[in-house]
Amino acid sequence: MVNSVDFLLPGASSTIKAKVFHTHEGVNMNRKLVSILLSLSLVLALLSACGDSANTSKTAGSGEEPKQATNEKGEVDYAFGSYEEPVTLHTVRAEYASAQFPNGDNMTKNIWTRAYKERFNIDVVTDWVTDEYDTKLNLAISSKKLPDVFHVNPTQLQQLIKADMIMDLTEVFDKYASDRVKSYMEADRSSYESGMKDGKLYGIPQMHWGIIDQPDYIWIRNDWKEELGLPDPTTTEDIKNIALKFKEAYGGFGIAADQTLDYLNLLAIGWGAHPDMWIPGEDGKLVYGTVQPEMKAALADWAEWYKLGIIDPEFAIKDFSAMNAGVVSGKSGIQPYYQWWGYNPGVDVVTNLGKDAIFYPYNIPTVDGKPATHSIFFANGVYTVVNKNCKNPEAAIKLLNFYASMLDEGSQKEDPETLSAFLDNDIAHVTGAFKIINPETDYTQFEHVSEALKTNDTSKFTTSGMWQKYNNSVEFKKNGTPAATGDFLQQGSPKPAYGLAKSVLDNEQYIKTALWGAPPEVLVKYGSTLDDILTEGFTKIIMGAESIDYFDKVVENWRTAGGNDVTEAVNEMYGQPAN
Repeated sequence: MVNSVDFLLPGASSTIKAKVFHTHEGVNMNRKLVSILLSLSLVLALLSACGDSANTSKTAGSGEEPKQATNEKGEVDYAFGSYEEPVTLHTVRAEYASAQFPNGDNMTKNIWTRAYKERFNIDVVTDWVTDEYDTKLNLAISSKKLPDVFHVNPTQLQQLIKADMIMDLTEVFDKYASDRVKSYMEADRSSYESGMKDGKLYGIPQMHWGIIDQPDYIWIRNDWKEELGLPDPTTTEDIKNIALKFKEAYGGFGIAADQTLDYLNLLAIGWGAHPDMWIPGEDGKLVYGTVQPEMKAALADWAEWYKLGIIDPEFAIKDFSAMNAGVVSGKSGIQPYYQWWGYNPGVDVVTNLGKDAIFYPYNIPTVDGKPATHSIFFANGVYTVVNKNCKNPEAAIKLLNFYASMLDEGSQKEDPETLSAFLDNDIAHVTGAFKIINPETDYTQFEHVSEALKTNDTSKFTTSGMWQKYNNSVEFKKNGTPAATGDFLQQGSPKPAYGLAKSVLDNEQYIKTALWGAPPEVLVKYGSTLDDILTEGFTKIIMGAESIDYFDKVVENWRTAGGNDVTEAVNEMYGQPAN
């Protein structure tokens, strides 16, 4: 699951890509971690103009903490205890357009804000809500009017630390964070440490639903595959042959793609390439995967496929929606895609073409038939930070504890109606800065749901998410309900996407990008310029306007336009000295 306000839709710069994911609602995401696409020059300019924030009533730690309720033994429950006197926290929020509120509720007044007051005696005041969060937050910085608690992206985090505008939360987190929240940080220690500077915690990562979300697949239309009696693909040559068979039997074209090349790039691991990744080169220094020789081999084959008519002949002028329209209309039977295909375009495919037309995921095959090594990207794009002059930073930690408890333990502690009100219909995503996620959620969820679907024993379910996945999987099997397609294909089908991903993780068939946190300033500075050079050049090669030897020229153009500078900066920030 991913909060759509934290990430951009397709079209952002892939030069600084990191992977973002969708696992639950079907909102369109791509691999690009939006939060780092900010104009760094603007941020720097704003920060340089800033002094202390407006909320300067008392610096944290400068006075006594407000009294908190004690239990029957007279002990303070630091993680969940209520305050004796009201405490106020000011925050700001990004708009969450898909949330459907009960009458009278909205982004600033809802079941969560009422619970903060009723359970903790914390009044959360939202100063503003916007669908242009980064822009308005930058203006708040420049006007020296930061709220008490807010969320930032990796680049903003580093700049606010540098400007000394946010609080060192090390001691507060250690004292007030619940054992559950602390366990999240240990489960993904590297993401936790990305919120630190010189060993001090400044940004609490909101985390992610787990790297089980990250492996990608080749999705193949099942009724066509069965009608033609085609075997499962094990090599890249098999993909070509299946696409040719589909084109011959059903018309249209075999493989769906779009102008960003993002979806074709998912197949690149079949040639041993890792586009958008920063990986060790032969000399130990970090290199950009998109410009390595393995990518040239992939492009050579894609150019052949395009010539054969099995890559969408109009891919170069199609955006994400147009690409999916070709799938939904039955023109394509193969689509390289993320694990959430069943949510979008899967729901529309079943609605328009019937449940037998679903696509099943398969491991991306390789040239030699050996298992592919998958690409794992930095998944945490959002941090909760606290104004350096906030009076009650511990109150923010309590609310993070509460969110984690509701998501992970709510089914054990809350009645079903109350829990549903907190978590259903996207209401769980309107919490803004007061949100934190268990990075093992989806892995554990899949284990329990897949087992329950085999045994009908749901006794191990501990979250509402497990029930949702289970019930929707059963619903699709029985009735082919379009709205249940995503959960079925992700977790309940004969070929569940998460089943393939679990095998990838369990067998460690992956590598991680070295860019694990904020990008270097020079990388942000170049924006989409470098990526445009690669996309335009590679498109010419695929379409036959240039030969495969043009790859070397494209790479050289990339290097001279700033690629060498970016590579040097990435190595300085994240690399290790060469052996």
